[in-house]
Amino acid sequence: MLVKNYDDLTAHGNIEGRKLVLNIIDAGLRAADPYPNIRKMVRIEEGKLLVGHQSYAVRDTVNVELPLIFDLSQVGNVYLFGGGKAVQRMAQAVEDSLGDLITDGQINAKKEDILRCKKVNVTFAGHPIPDKDSVDGAKRKHEIESKVKKGDLVFYFTSGGGSATLTWPAPGLTLEDIQEVTRRLYFEKGASMPEKNRVLSKLRMPRTGKTISGAPLIYIASSETPSGSTTHHRRFPSTDAIDILKTYELWDKVPPSVRSHLKKTHTDPRYDAYKTPIHSLFYYDPIYRFRVMGPEYMLEGAKKQAEELGLEAHILCSSLNDIEASNIGQTLAGIALEVEHQSRPFKPPCVLIFGGEPTVSIGQAKGKGGRNQEFVLATAPWIYGSEKIVVAACDCDGTDGPTDIAGGVVDGYTMKRAEEAGLDLYEELNNHNSYEALTKLQDTIYTGVLGQNLRSLFIVYIKK
Repeated sequence: MLVKNYDDLTAHGNIEGRKLVLNIIDAGLRAADPYPNIRKMVRIEEGKLLVGHQSYAVRDTVNVELPLIFDLSQVGNVYLFGGGKAVQRMAQAVEDSLGDLITDGQINAKKEDILRCKKVNVTFAGHPIPDKDSVDGAKRKHEIESKVKKGDLVFYFTSGGGSATLTWPAPGLTLEDIQEVTRRLYFEKGASMPEKNRVLSKLRMPRTGKTISGAPLIYIASSETPSGSTTHHRRFPSTDAIDILKTYELWDKVPPSVRSHLKKTHTDPRYDAYKTPIHSLFYYDPIYRFRVMGPEYMLEGAKKQAEELGLEAHILCSSLNDIEASNIGQTLAGIALEVEHQSRPFKPPCVLIFGGEPTVSIGQAKGKGGRNQEFVLATAPWIYGSEKIVVAACDCDGTDGPTDIAGGVVDGYTMKRAEEAGLDLYEELNNHNSYEALTKLQDTIYTGVLGQNLRSLFIVYIKK
């Protein structure tokens, strides 16, 4: 069981329902691990390195004959690079396949993760707000990447979290500038992750313009967006950094150095961090692209477990993003009550499942929490008194917002328990203080950092 405080969470409230929900959460989180899929597509057979599987090929790689076959006697150095919350686990899979064939590399993982890699250096960096380790790791990555030459082979991993863990300020900017923009845009205003990244990508070191030819790049992604998704889930249509800051009324509030930099560079193609490989200062030729993980794996894993427990399971949405978490919580609570009392749109017993990345706009509030904690706490007043509804939410990477917990669980007894504990949940929600409230109620989900990243998993259970 990945939920380390399972016994505490199932010692009060709707115990039967909590056990069901936490088992479903556990199955979904386990299905989000990218390691098995990478081991499937990277292997050595009879002195040959086989890379790729048609199930994971994306973009132009779908037209390439797979697996790619490399004669190990002809391969020069082998490098591993990447940054993000899932990349260390991904690099670990390649390390376990290739062993001493790996020459060097640099992986930037999220702080609090455990050390998984043995062949390449790992820097634990700040997320969601970058820190000095983010910068140091990004510089070390570039230093090693500068050594890549024709005949070498590069494995490049990417997942959510790369923008923060591989931060390297552009000339004329400081780490403090980027931290300030992150705090204002993402936390104070509740901007979406794509919007934040579009701005921060313009504040990073520009690409050198150099293309490394003859060193095949194996680009392996753990994607936060569902397979086949064509939307970036932006709340506003612009991808221009200046437009985004103005939309959130931040243009006059960000540091003057940021405004000056963006005026000069916001149309400069060297600052497009979204070119493959993302967060690299180089281009590569050739590039082979693979997507080994996405939210559909997590959601289907949860659904399968629910069905094995004898429940009807319905995946409502793979990627519900950029909407306030409390609004989603209230809406889902209303649907759960409709199911409980009217048996529509689904008949109980059933489980409603969805994924995504809602937002929490904290403004000037001083509370502590995250989108998963805020979501579940927002449902509690609505399901007050229900003996049949349990709601849980969990961040796939094991940490929700700037906290050390993954999420939380509530039920129809939560409001009464809060009143008995002297907690005003309405006040806690207004102050975005879900962490403190759920901690006092012993309703936080704790998993530790999991080394994976598919956004969040939300579960609503309604008993017959």
